Amino acid sequence: MDNKKIAEVFEEIANIFEISDENFFKVNAYKKASLIVMNLAQDLRQMVEETPQDIDKIPGIGKALKDKIIELVETGKCREHERIKQGFPKGLLEMLKLRGLGPKKIKLFYLNLGIKTMPQLKKAAEEHKLSELPGMGEKSEADILKSMKEFSMFSTDRHLVNEALQEAQRYIEYMNSCKEIQKIQYAGSLRRGKETIGDIDILVTAKDHSKVMEHFVKYEEVLNVIAEGDTKSSVILQSGIQVDLRVVAAESFGAALHYFTGSREHNIKIRDLAKRKGMKISEYGVFKGEKRIGGKTEEEIFKAVGLPYMPPEIRKNDGEFEYLLKHKKLPKLIELSDIKGDFHCHSNYSDGKNTIEEMAKTCIERGYEYFAMSDHSSVMGVTGGMGTSDIKKQWKEIDKLNKKFKGKIKILKSCEVDILKDGSLDFSDEVLKELDLCVISAHMHQNLPAEDQTKRIIAAIENPYSKILGHPTGRLLNKRKEMEFDMKKVIAACVENDIYLEINSSPMRLDLTDKYVRIAKEKGAKFSINTDSHSIDHLEFMKFGVAMARRGWLEKKDVLNCKNLKGI
Repeated sequence: MDNKKIAEVFEEIANIFEISDENFFKVNAYKKASLIVMNLAQDLRQMVEETPQDIDKIPGIGKALKDKIIELVETGKCREHERIKQGFPKGLLEMLKLRGLGPKKIKLFYLNLGIKTMPQLKKAAEEHKLSELPGMGEKSEADILKSMKEFSMFSTDRHLVNEALQEAQRYIEYMNSCKEIQKIQYAGSLRRGKETIGDIDILVTAKDHSKVMEHFVKYEEVLNVIAEGDTKSSVILQSGIQVDLRVVAAESFGAALHYFTGSREHNIKIRDLAKRKGMKISEYGVFKGEKRIGGKTEEEIFKAVGLPYMPPEIRKNDGEFEYLLKHKKLPKLIELSDIKGDFHCHSNYSDGKNTIEEMAKTCIERGYEYFAMSDHSSVMGVTGGMGTSDIKKQWKEIDKLNKKFKGKIKILKSCEVDILKDGSLDFSDEVLKELDLCVISAHMHQNLPAEDQTKRIIAAIENPYSKILGHPTGRLLNKRKEMEFDMKKVIAACVENDIYLEINSSPMRLDLTDKYVRIAKEKGAKFSINTDSHSIDHLEFMKFGVAMARRGWLEKKDVLNCKNLKGI
């Protein structure tokens, strides 16, 4: 069982306890544990295997929770979880997936109206029975119906890229223990850096197919074997992700890697170009008549059709062929090694898990020249946002730490300042002018009409102290759609006011999308790739933001945090 599943079990225990009127401290302990596990960079499965003694050293995880984590990893179940689920209506747990609906409201509906299922909830809302309950009203009722509609839209089998990458890397590490394997690589949309992944494709070359397939299906995380063949096998993991393994000939590995990396539209274009040159390209290689003339490497595929190697992230048939026709070469896309700092990090001054000093030490380890403390402003009360006295206290700490770390890293004074409903910012100019930079973000009022939302965001952009527009569309992958506003007008306002558009690297956001990055780049916009880190572990997320930037064709020169300290 992976981190996500363990976190979900702990969250479900907390929710059942809360609906069942269990002790507050018990509820809170499981809620905190769920958040800690969900945000943990280390793979708990690996810790159970290698260093189980370190699990209860994780802040917020004591011995009792450690024992449950080990039980979940080793057996896939938790006895306490199984016990409290007995007789508890499953429909109540399904309702918790609805936006804005927590255990307290569900308990209210259950006790007063006997609602146990989603259809019963929908019927009660449509008949206006919910609005008659204490603390409810017509607006709350309408919001529930809207969230039910959203839930049906976002019910998906696609997985966040960080979850899929962790599963792929762990599976490949396991497969490498099979001596028959000569070469192994994941492909598909994961290799293209897409933000959500349907399934994982793994390609291998091997001496003995049968031994490889036998090893593949014996992986401890396999929940179900869908198919087991000589050259292809498919399994479903306990995390719910499907993994397909294909064994290919060494002379075809490059062709297969290109083909199974895709995208489909890109592959069709490559095959069409090959056909025009009297060749055939497939997953087996490049052929002139019956003779194989290439396919061992991906470079041979592109060379056969007269093109330079294309990075996987831009293989979408979304302008890459036309660009090459015009310019004869591709731009040098940004690399993770180009990043010299991070402008959007949180500490325990708001909802971050670590101190500023701990964040600084980790940024030094990553080789950064600078990073910005961008804790939330006070309007975000649920995140423990900072008021004026808090941020001034933070500045004093930053000054002390900058003296301590002089020559190693520069900590910048920033804040993730909320955009209020009228477009003003959640700090006075007297505070804002003291900041090194200001990240402006919209966390609330995301359902405004498109015209009002556009005016609101542009008003914030035009504030003279704004510098970076944080997670611009406000989306949460698989959970919440983008805000509705005129993106072209917002991009134009950013260009005019010298505002950097953030590419938020959090796997839950990955916002901006590659589509908007391309549009903004063409309009002359500049960017900042940030992790929105809420712990030292989250600094690892930078690679996902860089992948999104590459999908949007960004170069080093387009990104603020590719500049050194003097440059910024």
